Amino acid sequence: MNEQLWMAMARSVVYLLEAFVLLWIAKAAYTRVYRKAQLKVELFDKGNVALAVSTVGYLLGIVIALGGVLGSPSTGWQSDLTGIAVYGAVTIALMLIASFLCEKILLPQFNNTKEVVQDHNLGTAFVEAGMHIANGLILLSIVQGSGSWFVGLVFWALAQVVLLIVGLLYEFTTAHKIHEELERDNAAVGLAFGGVLVGMGNIVSLAVAGDFVGWSESLKVFAADAVFGLVVLYVIKRLTDALLAPGVKLGEQQTAQPPNTGAGLVEAFGYVGGSMLVVWVF
Repeated sequence: MNEQLWMAMARSVVYLLEAFVLLWIAKAAYTRVYRKAQLKVELFDKGNVALAVSTVGYLLGIVIALGGVLGSPSTGWQSDLTGIAVYGAVTIALMLIASFLCEKILLPQFNNTKEVVQDHNLGTAFVEAGMHIANGLILLSIVQGSGSWFVGLVFWALAQVVLLIVGLLYEFTTAHKIHEELERDNAAVGLAFGGVLVGMGNIVSLAVAGDFVGWSESLKVFAADAVFGLVVLYVIKRLTDALLAPGVKLGEQQTAQPPNTGAGLVEAFGYVGGSMLVVWVF
C-alpha cells in the first residue's frame, strides 16, 4: 500500500513538472512569438500592468484547459506523458489562434499588441484575458467528452464563432462605442466586456461537454445551448442592474469621467457569477 502511494505521488510530481514545462513553452510562444515583447522588462522595469493582465489571463486559460487531461484516469506512464504533451501543444496553438481572432475580428479597429505593449491599455488587456479564460473553460469541457480530436476541434471552432458573435452583439447593444472607449484606455469597459466573454465561454462549455452522439444531435444541442446562453446573459445583465446596482446605469458609470472601474467589475461579476450558477444547475 505504501509503495503504491509513493508511486502515485511520484507520477503526480512528474505530471506536474510536465505541466510547468508546458506553461513555460506557452509563455514563450505568447510573449516572444505572438506578442513579441520582453515580459521581464515590460512587467518589472516598465510596470506594464496591461501586459501582465493579458499574459496571466492567457496562462490561466491554459491551466484551466490542462485540468481536463491532468484529471483524466491514468492509462500508464508513457501514455499519460505523451497525452499531456500532445494536448498541451494543441491547447497552446488553439489559444494563440483565439488571440489572433480576438485581435482581427473582435477588436479590429486597432492593433492589440500596440495597445497592450506600447500604450499599456488595461481595457484591451481585460478583453483579451476574458477571451483566454473563456477558451480555457471550453477546452476543459471538450477534453472531458468522448469525441475524437476532429470532433473536439470542430466544436472548438463553433465555440469561437459563438464568442465572436456575442462580442459583436454586446457592442451593438451597449449605448457607448466599445472600441472608442477601449482606445482611450477605459479599463471599466474592458473589464465588463471581458466578463461577458468569460460568462459566455462558461455557458458554451455546456454545449461542448458530454459524449458525442452523432453530428445531427450534437449540433442541435450545441445550437440550443448557444441560443440559451445569449438569453441567459441578457437576463443576467438585467438582474445585475436590478440587484447589485439598483437605480444606477452601469454603462454610464463605466463611461463617466473618470470611468468607474468598480462599475465594470460589478457587471463582469454578474456575467461570470451568473454563468457559474447556470453551469452548476444544468
